[in-house]
Amino acid sequence: MTEQETPEQLRLEIGQHFMAGFDGWELTPELERYLAEYKIGNIILFKRNVRDNGQLRRLCADIQRCVLANTGRGALIAIDQEGGSVVRLGEDAVNVPGAMAVAAAGGPELAREAGRMTGRQLRALGVNFDFAPVMDVNCDPANPVIGVRSYGDTPEQVSAYGAEMLLGLQEEGVLACAKHFPGHGDTNTDSHVGLPRVAKPARMLERTELPPFARAVEAGVAGIMTAHALFPALEPDEIPATMSRRIITGLLREKLGYDGLVTTDCMEMAAIAAYYGTARGAVAALQAGADLVLVSHTPDAAKEAICAAEAAVREGRIDREALRTSTERLLRVKETYRIGAEPPEYDNAQDMAAAEEMLRRSLAGYRLPGGSLPDVGPCPLFASGYSYRNAIVNNEQAQKLSFAERMAACLGGDSLPLGQAPSDEEIEALFAAAERHSALVLGSFNGHLKERQRVLLGRLDRVKVPVLVVAFGLPYDLSDTPAGVAGLAAWEYTERSIEAVRAVLTGERRAAGRIPVRLA
Repeated sequence: MTEQETPEQLRLEIGQHFMAGFDGWELTPELERYLAEYKIGNIILFKRNVRDNGQLRRLCADIQRCVLANTGRGALIAIDQEGGSVVRLGEDAVNVPGAMAVAAAGGPELAREAGRMTGRQLRALGVNFDFAPVMDVNCDPANPVIGVRSYGDTPEQVSAYGAEMLLGLQEEGVLACAKHFPGHGDTNTDSHVGLPRVAKPARMLERTELPPFARAVEAGVAGIMTAHALFPALEPDEIPATMSRRIITGLLREKLGYDGLVTTDCMEMAAIAAYYGTARGAVAALQAGADLVLVSHTPDAAKEAICAAEAAVREGRIDREALRTSTERLLRVKETYRIGAEPPEYDNAQDMAAAEEMLRRSLAGYRLPGGSLPDVGPCPLFASGYSYRNAIVNNEQAQKLSFAERMAACLGGDSLPLGQAPSDEEIEALFAAAERHSALVLGSFNGHLKERQRVLLGRLDRVKVPVLVVAFGLPYDLSDTPAGVAGLAAWEYTERSIEAVRAVLTGERRAAGRIPVRLA
């Protein structure tokens, strides 16, 4: 802090570098006092903040009013609206399929259209920053947090689709954010609950993880989000990319030439909070060159982080000139994107229909003789577990869905519930029941990540009637089945994907998509 700078002026500047979250559907007087006291310049919203379109539009207008009064600048209002399993908007909004489903449905031009539809919807609601697209390459089929959020398992495919998605968003006036730099695709730990380590040598990272982000930089992406993961080949000290000056300033800024916004992932995630502390991590991220620090959930954690950053500036631990350059970058982006402007009117009916059609086009067959699904006959047995939240980043399930129950109710036959870890006795009971039916249609949900489900999938050649496995989520379940078992990739375990499968099973639609990752 300079001699002429007052504590109020410093707080006003530091507040521009933080993005905070809160619970609830409206700004309470307590929240307004909190935003005013700490001069917070930006807000992140989650499903907990969204009831429907009308409520969200009012909330965003109130946020803009409050932040403008406190800071003199409009607020970046961000959301994770990737599509598929990671959406925050309500059922009356446009929710496009997830990245892998878009890649299954057609060429990169579909990702551009998905970006445009998402951008139109967000901008009309007052949300101006989308933490999408995911530019991670899903190198590891056992990755517990990326999976269907990725466009594929090659850097070429992820680069092509991700660049189109971000361009579509930004053409509609919404900032895009490529994540999670320098790459979260080859991890077997979820950074929400632990600290991942990517132990690849630098040359492999340069060949696989980095090209999609280089393409995003070339395409002019407004933001890039850092990964809470260790990359010892890039940063020899035991600190994650989010806190690494070598990675943020040395690699992203200087080597890749990026001059847009660098945002952190949430600093309350276990990878930071449990290993380093949220406040310490926030200061380190600013020292490393991040522009925007996310403290997405707890006001007390955000207060502590802001105070820690102010102390670091006063004590000279955060370079004042570098911070001023970062502030200018933030304000320039807000001016370029007209942050705080009145949102346009928008009739989303056409885009909602287009998003549903995109999902239907994404259903992809696997081992289908002659390209056709097996005939399930007059009395099929449908078996599945219930939907569940398989990663913290995904939406909480409003209700537990059962593919088996829905299909039996629609198409006849019987349904049988399955647990997430079926025992040998449960598997034998399923096979015995299948013998009394015309076919077995088994719904799986990322079963390749669960040992007992893999056992079930691997024994399906013992069933003497036709068998079809429908993979809701990642398609790797299908490669765990024996030869002769037909498969259908459906990408997400939702009402709309179940309806899309129903249409394929009845012959109303064809499974015309392609599986965009390599199956063993």
